[in-house]
Amino acid sequence: MSLHGHSASGRTGACRFVGLCASVLVAAALAACGGGDGAQGPQGVPGVPGTPGQNAGDKIDLATLTAEQWAASKFVVAVSKVSVPSAPAAGTPVIEFTIKDSFDKPVNGLEKFTSKSSTATVASYPNISFALAKYVAGVNSGPSRWVSYIVTTVPTTAAAAAATRPTTDNSGTLVATGDGAYKYTFYRDVTAIKSQIDAMSFTGNNVKADLDDLTWEPTLPHRLTVQFSGAARGTGSNTADGATTTAAVNLENPVNAIYNFVPSTGAPIANADLKRQLVNVENCNQCHNKLALHGGNRIDTDYCVVCHTAQRGYGHANTTSTNARFPALKETATVSATTGITSFSYARADGLTTSYKYDGVTVGQMPHMIHKIHNGKELVKENYNYANVVFNNKGYSMLGGGQKMCTVCHDSAKAVNANDYLKPTRTGCGSCHDGINFATGGGSTLADKAAVVYSTDVLATSGHAPGVNLVQTDDVACSICHTPDNIKIYHRTENKTTHNPAVAPGLANFTYEIKSAAVNATTNDLTIEFQVLKDGTAVSFVPAAASVSNPLTGFTGGPSFLLAFAAAQDGIAVPAEYNNLGSGQAGAQPRSVSIAALLSTSNAANGTLAASSTAGYYIATIKGSGAWAMPVTAKMRAVALQGYFTQNADSALGLPATARHTVSVIKPVTGDAVRRTVVDSAKCANCHEWFEGHGGNRVYEVQVCATCHVPGLTSSGRGIADATLATWNFDIASSKIVADWGFDKTATNAALAFPATTNALKDMIHGIHAGRERVTPFKDARDRTPSAIQLLDFRRMDFPGTLGNCTGCHVTSTSDATTYNTVPVASLVSTQESVNAAYLGTPNPANAKASRATPNVDDKVTTPFTAACVSCHDAPAAKSHMKLNGGLIESARSTAVGVVESCAVCHGPGREADAAVVHK
Repeated sequence: MSLHGHSASGRTGACRFVGLCASVLVAAALAACGGGDGAQGPQGVPGVPGTPGQNAGDKIDLATLTAEQWAASKFVVAVSKVSVPSAPAAGTPVIEFTIKDSFDKPVNGLEKFTSKSSTATVASYPNISFALAKYVAGVNSGPSRWVSYIVTTVPTTAAAAAATRPTTDNSGTLVATGDGAYKYTFYRDVTAIKSQIDAMSFTGNNVKADLDDLTWEPTLPHRLTVQFSGAARGTGSNTADGATTTAAVNLENPVNAIYNFVPSTGAPIANADLKRQLVNVENCNQCHNKLALHGGNRIDTDYCVVCHTAQRGYGHANTTSTNARFPALKETATVSATTGITSFSYARADGLTTSYKYDGVTVGQMPHMIHKIHNGKELVKENYNYANVVFNNKGYSMLGGGQKMCTVCHDSAKAVNANDYLKPTRTGCGSCHDGINFATGGGSTLADKAAVVYSTDVLATSGHAPGVNLVQTDDVACSICHTPDNIKIYHRTENKTTHNPAVAPGLANFTYEIKSAAVNATTNDLTIEFQVLKDGTAVSFVPAAASVSNPLTGFTGGPSFLLAFAAAQDGIAVPAEYNNLGSGQAGAQPRSVSIAALLSTSNAANGTLAASSTAGYYIATIKGSGAWAMPVTAKMRAVALQGYFTQNADSALGLPATARHTVSVIKPVTGDAVRRTVVDSAKCANCHEWFEGHGGNRVYEVQVCATCHVPGLTSSGRGIADATLATWNFDIASSKIVADWGFDKTATNAALAFPATTNALKDMIHGIHAGRERVTPFKDARDRTPSAIQLLDFRRMDFPGTLGNCTGCHVTSTSDATTYNTVPVASLVSTQESVNAAYLGTPNPANAKASRATPNVDDKVTTPFTAACVSCHDAPAAKSHMKLNGGLIESARSTAVGVVESCAVCHGPGREADAAVVHK
């Protein structure tokens, strides 16, 4: 995630390894050339020195740190006192604070690091800055707000002080008062800011009222923020004259210190007493790993709020929407000459400067900006562009309307005032419900927007309180309709999850358990003992009958078993991956057997279902000689239970028919080898809460995903017939994708122009998460006809966390069998495109579809270790590096049999460029 053109933490991790690949290219190539280990090589480059302090006496002198030591240091800033002399004396705040390192050693010498360019009138401190804002309580049930005093510029030799949007103060005076102790006196007289602004003239878009009421009010709560960050002295622009002579080496762990106080008394205020902590950054970091904006230096939401106020609209013209759209955006794609990665910039198509105020709303103020980013493409209005962040291009990571689940961020267990989200205001509610015009009562609801599927659909204008067009000129009456209990109902999903512990009254919650799965060695019969719990109580299925559609009274549908296994392939007798060869399913999918089918006695030759001798459990039997059986030679067999019941509508409770998505489970067959676990499903939940794939059939458990997304699974889109495509009505999202691809659905053999790629789990997930950091972002087309054609294009996706942090998803086992920095022996190649002889002879959709039925010698495949790496690192240099070390990329299957990759020589556990180390 990035704002204002600054890189967030998500990018830095991804780029380091690409650079590392280039740096070890020759060494890795030589190491993989065969033969013995040879003579010992030259001594390696010395490691980066550790953070000083442990063995360097009891003090830290910043002037003695190397750039590398500065970058690796971890500092702590603590404010002890803030005083603001009362007018008419100089009202410049005086801050007393300390800086220590992580070993509690005082840090000295910061006062010597000043910078003064040729145009500056005063020197500044490049590594430290301060902000100050007052807290103004809401009136008429309206929201409270922060008002920053730091809204004037520092004069230069060419320009006098002028009004500006909220900024920071670092041009005052810093004095060392003892070991690690400092006193900073602001440059600005905050008590005189209002009079200074009143004396200025304003023209054009510079509207004084946009700067809010800057009256100095010392009896109100105030917040001071301290930012300690930036480049090591002598790097970047951290030089005496501000000139950049070397690349910046930045502090990797910047500090944001927060201090609430009352200026008239000097008394500090705890967050709990201030009653204005709606979000704790810990919740943000569940998904973002480490929220790091503005060059990576802003890491605390308590800091963000003092700058992202309504004052950010100052100096910008208001842009008005027409038919729920702002002026069209022109997208410019720029390909980096060094990395090949595409970046995007946006501007209004008419060439005018993009406005930061839309329909009278300052989008940069915290609730509007953050809510709109996370509501993304669900917003009613289109063509937002705030500082090159196009909200409508964003997609929240939790499926099924998860962006409305306020408690993911507003978590009362971590933020003392999180439940303030239950207080409705036009600002808070309107930031997501952006289609409503509260002044007229008209506009479009989020439901209106959700109903728009195709470009020919008309956006409805149900208005505020549909049918009433309720005008709201203040926030006093909001709570009449929007009570806290109602808001909780509106802002939760239908499924019980970590941050959504309660669902609507009357809705059932299910859990699945597979107690055991066993195969009779003589008959090959598979028996599965399992239970389904409804609200904690074991269910009783309907009696077996000739044909059963709905196995549970009061519900339709129901879960199914997936039967996964490994079979010999490509010269590997016992693969380390599921491949389901011999299942009879296209794309080597596992066979699916529903509970309803097992209860249908017409299927008795294939399988049955009966109550177990253990109360509450059932025994499902899959006949070893029936059409559902796994092959007798199958290895590494496992059974998953996935899918869901749909609860029937209940008019008495006011409930429509509702899908009851349920966490999937998996069980290995007793005595069989167990597929390795390399992904921690709970870590996926940090971002996705519940990851729901395939319409909510596969939920949460990644090991279940691995039963279907096997190495042989590829795109299915190229098998769509011309007659189907020619008349297909793509939805709005897909229409944008096909336009970007230049896809012509009316062309002969049109489907062959769809991208073809592997759907193997590791390749696909790496490719999706890498997003636009790849040279060629992950694209896929899936045939779900007649119900759907699913198009995936992650060209504009920004990973919200640290892309290079593999442990953000992977388990951290020390066992080579499960760790993610190696690939087990007997791993299978990933099929990038399914190609058979018929397709080669006559390329058409029918032959493309038929080719997916079985592995073919002409399939385009990528070798296992390379497949894991190239799915992120797909630049030409990285690909060359992999090929030099034995990897094959999109080569014929016939050439991949028996190939040995030497990637682990450098990138395996404990080696020079251990993937687990370089991806931290």
